[in-house]
Amino acid sequence: MKDWIEWFKQAPRNTQVLTSFLLVAGFAVLLISVTSIGIIMKAQFSTSNTIAESKVHHSETNEETKPTVTSFPFELNQVSMAVMSKKGTKTAYAQFTLSLDCPSEESQKLMALNRAKLLDSVFLVGSNFYLDDFTAEAAPKSLEKFKHELLEKYQEHFQAEAPRGIVLKEWFIN
Repeated sequence: MKDWIEWFKQAPRNTQVLTSFLLVAGFAVLLISVTSIGIIMKAQFSTSNTIAESKVHHSETNEETKPTVTSFPFELNQVSMAVMSKKGTKTAYAQFTLSLDCPSEESQKLMALNRAKLLDSVFLVGSNFYLDDFTAEAAPKSLEKFKHELLEKYQEHFQAEAPRGIVLKEWFIN
């Protein structure tokens, strides 16, 4: 710092003016930035409090009219399951996201810990289906059967902590 001050004192007048201007401009930008961040954070805080108060008020007024069902979703993304034709001449892959509706937060955590068991059940249940089951005409019925059998398998493995429902998202076969 002392070296810089000595340099500043010995620098030509034009350099001193330019350096002083740049320092003042830098401090001004810094002050404006800090002030802007403070204003934005204060606005976010007050907005989130207003939203939270609104939700509390909304839930208090609707509590008597509508029972609250809490959902704890768990998703297995990018699941890929092999499906063969009945003749065994063609293999395709069903790709999808498996979304589970867990009854509690503990169940949700249990599903996360047992990802391998969830996938193993998908493959086990999926082995009961053929590529022909997922043609345009048969697909809706087969998908419902697949979800039902998968839910039964999960109930067998996890009993009270088993998912309440299953949704297959982004299903396609290639």
